Amino acid sequence: MNLLLVEDDAELARQLVAELGRDEWRVSVECNGKEGLTAAKGGRWDLLILDVSLPGMSGVDLVSSLRSENFRTPVLFLSAKGEVHDRVLGLSRGGDDYLTKPFAMDELRARIEALLRRSSLDQPSPRSLPEGWELDSLQRYVIVRGHPVPLQPREWSLLKLFLDHEGSVLTNSFLLDQVWGIHFDPGTNVVNATLCRLRRKLDEPDHPSYFETIRGRGHVFRRHA
Repeated sequence: MNLLLVEDDAELARQLVAELGRDEWRVSVECNGKEGLTAAKGGRWDLLILDVSLPGMSGVDLVSSLRSENFRTPVLFLSAKGEVHDRVLGLSRGGDDYLTKPFAMDELRARIEALLRRSSLDQPSPRSLPEGWELDSLQRYVIVRGHPVPLQPREWSLLKLFLDHEGSVLTNSFLLDQVWGIHFDPGTNVVNATLCRLRRKLDEPDHPSYFETIRGRGHVFRRHA
């Protein structure tokens, strides 16, 4: 596994390279946000680990720039900023997980392994897909009637969860827990915002949406829109 670490604390970066190297993960390091952005675009990475406060460009701005170009590699934020609004900002701007410093190395490993598992979810059975759909799990594309539609990591994970629970009403709390790893209600609209992007990308003109929001209960996916 190839990991890109963007961290301006040289001692912490050294420790992370040494510890993660024991798990045979290959870790490349950048210490500046702009250089990290260049490295992220120029390599093939299984995971990005980003400090939030970086010289040159913040980790949040770095991820926003990547996501605007359909960069789909999972991102784990590391930050001394542990307030709810800080975590929500990082996740809503394209991060997949957020770990507050100081942290235990075992927890970091567990978070990395969880993100890598999530990014390699098995492709659902073809019978669970709407007519005219195909999935490319590696590239996180939905091919709709021959046209590839790239999804961001959160969009892909949310869609996969809906496909696996077709016809079931999924609450915001369940979706926050399963897709964002948030085990509390932060009062954010991140679920609705991500669902809105899925509707724009996947719903077909002049057809009902595949995704229905049921007021006061949650959201449901129906294959036959």
